[in-house]
Amino acid sequence: MNVFIDKKVHCCIEDFYDSAILNHEALDEITVLKKIHRLYEALEGLGIYAYIYPLARFKKEWIDKEYREFICEDFHFAYQIYVLEDGSEIVRIHDACHSLLYR
Repeated sequence: MNVFIDKKVHCCIEDFYDSAILNHEALDEITVLKKIHRLYEALEGLGIYAYIYPLARFKKEWIDKEYREFICEDFHFAYQIYVLEDGSEIVRIHDACHSLLYR
């Protein structure tokens, strides 16, 4: 399945790591770039395994929208699987939240 990532997700990742670099002296840009690269690789791979992850269980907004939840590199990702008019399926990642901020 093809994977589509909402702009909000990109912003969540960027904002978190921008803040992390500013607030943690030991965290360098190369380490952050490697983490971000691994995140996006995992998100692209989600198209293969999208059905194995459960529905969200803790974040009310995600539960209400019946999102599934995928966790990688301490980020929680909310996504849904859609069937297009031609019968093909896609994964759309709607939201993201780092574990430290997950409520």
